[in-house]
Amino acid sequence: MMDIRIFIGMPLRYAKSVLKEKDIPFTVEETKSRSHFFKCNEQSIYVIRATYVNEQIHFLVNYSLEVSNDVCNVLRDRNGDYEEPIF
Repeated sequence: MMDIRIFIGMPLRYAKSVLKEKDIPFTVEETKSRSHFFKCNEQSIYVIRATYVNEQIHFLVNYSLEVSNDVCNVLRDRNGDYEEPIF
């Protein structure tokens, strides 16, 4: 049996190509961020959870989050330098 932990954090497009190449069935469920501090990049979908469900791999995916302009403004110090957020 495949160690599905390898898919966590992987771009969905790549994860799907790996499973299709090996002819392994899978399903995809999308989750939405409720954060007001970050915006979603709908071109960058990645796997946040991988489980076995009904003899197939099930991916829970989300869009990559990007810092909003409001957050950038809050993180600027008095000198105008930007402090990179720590994730």
